[in-house]
Amino acid sequence: MNHELRAPGDDDPVAMTVDERSVWVYLAVVTITSVAYFAVIIPRAISQPIEDVSWITPMMWAIGLSMVGTIIGSIVGAIGGAVSLAARGINPEGQLEGDLRDKDIKRLGDRRAATISGVAMFGVLVLAMIGADLFWIGNLVFLAGTVGAYAETLTKIAAYRRGF
Repeated sequence: MNHELRAPGDDDPVAMTVDERSVWVYLAVVTITSVAYFAVIIPRAISQPIEDVSWITPMMWAIGLSMVGTIIGSIVGAIGGAVSLAARGINPEGQLEGDLRDKDIKRLGDRRAATISGVAMFGVLVLAMIGADLFWIGNLVFLAGTVGAYAETLTKIAAYRRGF
C-alpha cells in the first residue's frame, strides 16, 4: 500500500487557502454572535426604558466570542483543510498558503468595511453631538461593525468565487 503524498494534479480541485477559510469562519462567527447579541438586547429595549437596558456586558461577550471563535475556527479550518488534502493523497504543504491574490482580496474587503465604518462613525458623531443615550451610540458602533464585517466577508467571498 502506497502512503506517499503527491502534488495536486491538473484535475484536482483547487484547495481553499487558509485565508479564504478564515473569511468563511469569520462570517459564520459574526452572524452567530451578532444574532445572539441582538436577541438579548432587543427584548430588553422593548420592555424597559433605554437608559435602564444592560447592554455593555452582552456586547463585550459578543465581541470577545467573535474574536475567540474566529481564531479557534480558523485554526480548526486550517487543520481540517490539511487533513482533507492528505486524505486524498495530496501533499498539503504549500497548497493552503496565501498568495498575492489573497492579499489583493484582503485589501478589497478591507476597503469596503472601512467605507461602511466611516459612514457609520458620522452617525455616531451626530448621536454624540445631540446628546443621545450611550445605548444608541454603543449599539450603532456595534451594528456598524456587524454590517462592515458582512460587507468585508461577502466582498471577499465574491472575489474568491467569481474573481475581481
